[in-house]
Amino acid sequence: MRWSVLAIANNYHVANCKSAVVVQRWKKPDPKYVKLNVDASFHPDVGEGATAAVIRDAKGNFLAAQCKFISYAADVVNVEAMAMRDGLALANSLGMPRVEAESDSTIVVDACVGHTTWWDANSSIFAECVDISFSIGKVVFKHCYRECNEAAHVLANYSYCNKITSSWTNEPPGLLVSKLMDDIIPV
Repeated sequence: MRWSVLAIANNYHVANCKSAVVVQRWKKPDPKYVKLNVDASFHPDVGEGATAAVIRDAKGNFLAAQCKFISYAADVVNVEAMAMRDGLALANSLGMPRVEAESDSTIVVDACVGHTTWWDANSSIFAECVDISFSIGKVVFKHCYRECNEAAHVLANYSYCNKITSSWTNEPPGLLVSKLMDDIIPV
């Protein structure tokens, strides 16, 4: 009898305890680095997509962004790899020597850090990512959750829906302002 009362009490406690929900948020890069967030939008029904990259400094200030419409893409990994390549190329073109490059694609991050082999259709894109990262100087590849990558996600979808390629420096496009503010305002 004693054990059954303890079991009932334990079950009641477990059932009524609320588990803490951890909200993932964008994190500022380490000092002396800039943060590059990349994302892609892919639509298999038409074989099209878009890439996006957003670069911010160690305080979370907007530095640059770009989006590219892709009129032909093989699959989602193909477009996610292109997003990383295009983002690294943007950072390199702006002369940024230390970059934290984040993507919500574990496949792309694992390929860029050498955790997987590249024996597929995206091998040349991953090779370009590595080459560009050597040109930059110091690149740290990191995986991030989708919730931490909203600015790049919104920009990729915008590029796809509007079939546009564009870039911005110093001033973000209006559609990103609220996402950028959400990322730096404490909860």
